[in-house]
Amino acid sequence: METAVDPQTLQAINVIESLKARYFRTLDTKDWSAFGTALADDVDVDATALGGDRVRGASNHVAALQTDYGDRVTVHHGHMPEIEVHTPAAATGVWALQDLLIWPDNIRGGGFGHYHETYTLDGDRWRISSTTLTRLYLDPTAAQRLFRSSQRYRWSIGRWAASFRRRRP
Repeated sequence: METAVDPQTLQAINVIESLKARYFRTLDTKDWSAFGTALADDVDVDATALGGDRVRGASNHVAALQTDYGDRVTVHHGHMPEIEVHTPAAATGVWALQDLLIWPDNIRGGGFGHYHETYTLDGDRWRISSTTLTRLYLDPTAAQRLFRSSQRYRWSIGRWAASFRRRRP
């Protein structure tokens, strides 16, 4: 039997979910200053399970992402949050992850995993204080080109686009 959750806990969960949504949006749109506001100043980011680095500090993490993702299209989705509020100023969460990265030469990579996070209430704002990324599956087609430069492909896309325009009111 589920127990009733108090309104303050529900509000904290809602705010943390919005925080993570903002994290994904600002990461993918490369809005680095807004992205940094989602992080605690002393955030601990561990991406070693993905072959990445462990980085401490919001400014260090933002700088690393600017270098790694600056010229890539990225799409990050977080699903099915499991948020637990432990105290009025501390929470943990696990998010299912799906990501897609596209390099300038149209090579793609991506897969599925989880974000394991801690959150801290900093004044009146929740922030991500640690995140550990894990990978369950990496897309084996990572070295395939997304787009072909063939005339047939361009013709197909052109017909699709024209069809779409005709259907719009």
